[in-house]
Amino acid sequence: MEDNVRITLKGQQNINTGEEPIEMQLTGKWYTKNNKEYILYNDTHIVENSETRTRITINDTIVSIIRTGGTNTHLIFEKGITHLIPYETPFGIINMVSSTKDIQCHRSSDSLELTVSYSLDVDNHDMGPSSLYLHATKL
Repeated sequence: MEDNVRITLKGQQNINTGEEPIEMQLTGKWYTKNNKEYILYNDTHIVENSETRTRITINDTIVSIIRTGGTNTHLIFEKGITHLIPYETPFGIINMVSSTKDIQCHRSSDSLELTVSYSLDVDNHDMGPSSLYLHATKL
């Protein structure tokens, strides 16, 4: 069964020029299937005037983020593992490499909290330590 949720997303990239915090508040769906948590939402924050559908899949060791629509990408975070990620933008594909340091997920009956700590390399430029925080609360 899917539950409607209020989602808070926070991202932090410590680029050489300083921190670049990102925060979004939106609504979406949350369900559990085959011992995995799924968070679904749509937004227009990445590419204005173009809706992007996002599906976040969380299990014990892997977080997968698939975005389709205004932007298309598949991010994979797996503790201790480095992943090559072709990131599609309206201006072309950017090659990114993510190295996941830690994944923390806490679930209760009415909320889910996820924190991913990782480093990011974009087109052979070290972007430094980064983090993703998600909090979903049933409505």
